[in-house]
Amino acid sequence: MNEQIKRIKKDLKELLSDYRYEHSLRVGETAKELAHIYHVDEEKAYLAGIIHDIDKEFTKEQNEEIIKRNGYSLDKNSTPRINHAIVGAVYAKEKYHLDEEIIHAIFSHTIGDIPMSTLDKIVFVADKIEPGKNYPKIEEERKLAKENLDKAIILCMENNHQKLRKENKKIAPKSIEVLNDLKNKL
Repeated sequence: MNEQIKRIKKDLKELLSDYRYEHSLRVGETAKELAHIYHVDEEKAYLAGIIHDIDKEFTKEQNEEIIKRNGYSLDKNSTPRINHAIVGAVYAKEKYHLDEEIIHAIFSHTIGDIPMSTLDKIVFVADKIEPGKNYPKIEEERKLAKENLDKAIILCMENNHQKLRKENKKIAPKSIEVLNDLKNKL
């Protein structure tokens, strides 16, 4: 294992709860498996996968400081669930100097983006279907992930939107845009 990955894993172990750390490792492995299927750099997929939630347990103040220090701003109307992808991407870029492909995959792992690279799609799906997750329709999502990433993302998003509606939670407008964009391209 290269030194950068060792260092990142050590940092993650210190920054994350055991649950979140194990989730991150599973997302990395799932991303690596999908990268193999879709002929994408497996190390980049693994790195983006393990780092994707690096800031998930930071305080609001820590997140704001990271963003401010790097000259960015967060949408005040957005949720911490969505903002953590932005903060995580900024933090990973600042701390590890990773390439833009990896940074964008971290940035887009919660609600997607337009456009999305194959690496972006892999990390997005890996986060949803990693082996530790269990919810209705996940087996269909896992199967589809190995056949067609776009269709897998569409299914993941539709299932998530349905869940959010049932819970009377807000669906991010950008998530709807990404979903519609993917549907229009099929």
